[in-house]
Amino acid sequence: MQANNLIRDFPNQQLITKTINMVSGYIDDFHSHPWHQIVFPLKGLLQSNLGDKSGIVPHNGMLYIPANTVHKSIAVTDTQFLAIYLNPNLYVQYGGEAKSCQINSFMKELILLLFESNSLSQSEANITHLLIVLRDQIEVANSYEIPLLIPTDKRLLSVFLQLKQHPDLPFTLKQWATKVGASERTLSRLCAKEFSQSFSLWRQNIRLVLSLQLLDSKMSIQEIAIELGYTSDSAYVQAFKKLFNQTPRKYSAANL
Repeated sequence: MQANNLIRDFPNQQLITKTINMVSGYIDDFHSHPWHQIVFPLKGLLQSNLGDKSGIVPHNGMLYIPANTVHKSIAVTDTQFLAIYLNPNLYVQYGGEAKSCQINSFMKELILLLFESNSLSQSEANITHLLIVLRDQIEVANSYEIPLLIPTDKRLLSVFLQLKQHPDLPFTLKQWATKVGASERTLSRLCAKEFSQSFSLWRQNIRLVLSLQLLDSKMSIQEIAIELGYTSDSAYVQAFKKLFNQTPRKYSAANL
């Protein structure tokens, strides 16, 4: 059942939960909900657009969407996420600004507990207390800004889809331009227009964001670096730290 139908049918509940699966490339086009929404990917990567804000939400991230905010989501990879819809008309008041943040182990367990609150027969008072804690945790969490990856231009999209499958492809800008039927100048201009960054930086961001899932595997940092096409693990670590403000090991340890 669609989320808004559930909201209509259960207007007096504090929250409604729903598990959503999206195959790679699926587009959940612009829409809104009368309740606030928490988006928590269990696996995969989502690209979300909310008005003038947009970014990537990875499997260890969380997105808070205020009620009636028009938004759109695209599955960068096969994605499964938990959606929690929060009633804005009952006991807990939430913020009015959308926010994306990396979650710690405590927030993850809190979200999972709320998601299972119906099956665990939580009392209304207990659910309210849990929701107050969730609201406070969202407020104090650091924003988690990851740049966009998926372009709208079909030539850049062709590059993206190939890099998503084979992030270690070593092609230069000139070689990519030849492959997709454009000039180097055109690809550079398109990247600047869509992402406000150079083609090489966009390509690197694709590799780095895709590496977030690899850090959940048993692969070593060196193996991940090779998988992504880096010449050394130190080059990968340096690039990762520049984008995410922490090393891959620290990132991985925070999400055990």
